[in-house]
Amino acid sequence: MGKNKIVVQFNAENQSDLDRLFQIEETLFQAFSQCYDGVVDGHDIGQGKFNIFITPSSTWGPVLERVKAYLKLRGALSDAVIAKFHGKTERYEVIHPASHSGSFAL
Repeated sequence: MGKNKIVVQFNAENQSDLDRLFQIEETLFQAFSQCYDGVVDGHDIGQGKFNIFITPSSTWGPVLERVKAYLKLRGALSDAVIAKFHGKTERYEVIHPASHSGSFAL
């Protein structure tokens, strides 16, 4: 059984996208280094997607609020898909954007 995680996913089509996405990851890393409600656990890149993984230390709410606030601050919230990975069921639940339809995959 896996741990609960939050996955922040972006399209990554070219090198300029990657540079921006590494900066976003660093922003989230800094955001969570100042509090104890979550930890940025790194990223992966594949199939045109860039995924940032965050492990919550307690409940989902504070972590999701912090992620959304910092993505908005960086002007990246509208480009992101944010999903919760439920460790017990090993299923993803997309929570942003509300209009997302279809499945979620890394």
